[in-house]
Amino acid sequence: MYLCVSGCEHRDNGAERVYLLNDGSSVVEHPGLPTVSRWQFWDNHNHRIFKKSVQSAMKQAAERHKKRWKYV
Repeated sequence: MYLCVSGCEHRDNGAERVYLLNDGSSVVEHPGLPTVSRWQFWDNHNHRIFKKSVQSAMKQAAERHKKRWKYV
C-alpha cells in the first residue's frame, strides 16, 4: 500500500512535527534530536511500530511530504 501524508501538525513552536498518514498511522518527528532518536512511529491502534521495513515506508512518506511542501 502506498502511504502518503493526510495531515501535518506542528507542536511546541516547531519542536515536534506529527504527520498523519492515510492508513490511520502517525509519524512523530523531533527535529532537534539526533538522527537515531528523531523519529517515532505509531500505528492506528496507538501502538509503537518496531519493524524496520514499515518504519522506512512511513519515513519515506514523511520525507516526500517535507520535500513537496518545503519544510526545513
